[in-house]
Amino acid sequence: MFPRPLRLGLVLLLLGASPANAADPVALAGAGKEETLSLAALRALPAETLTVTYATAKGPERARFTGPRLWDLLAARGMVDTDSHRALLRSVIVITAGDGYRLVLAAADLAPDLGDAPILLAHTREGEPLATTRAPRLVVPGDRRGARQMFDVARIEVRVLDAPPSPPASIQENTP
Repeated sequence: MFPRPLRLGLVLLLLGASPANAADPVALAGAGKEETLSLAALRALPAETLTVTYATAKGPERARFTGPRLWDLLAARGMVDTDSHRALLRSVIVITAGDGYRLVLAAADLAPDLGDAPILLAHTREGEPLATTRAPRLVVPGDRRGARQMFDVARIEVRVLDAPPSPPASIQENTP
């Protein structure tokens, strides 16, 4: 008899299915909205191609990636407040990979009229589609190390931090 993991793989293969993470959609959340985006839908979005170089444990890596800008994706779906700079400056984007790896970006760093970082949600590398178990991939140009080059993005959530409390009236009165 085959070992259990191999049996499961054979069953999935025979049923025409794939492992759970192989084609899972990306969950998007922000501004009280939630939706999912399939890899096919991601590939259909307007995209740009960037060449990035970053350090890895094996030495420098250079590659050309294609995919939509993360900002464009979130703004088009109304998940970031593009009209309020105050809210935008308090917004963070929490990105989680299929294996639970998580990182946080400042939304203002991606906004075109502020940081304008061309961070991609890539589906292609060197003109070839990424393996479904590795896609989509977060690509952060300009980083010296590849720590934010995240594989298998599973969830992207925009969170707006609470507004700071108003200063006490005594401080407001003394402010010129």
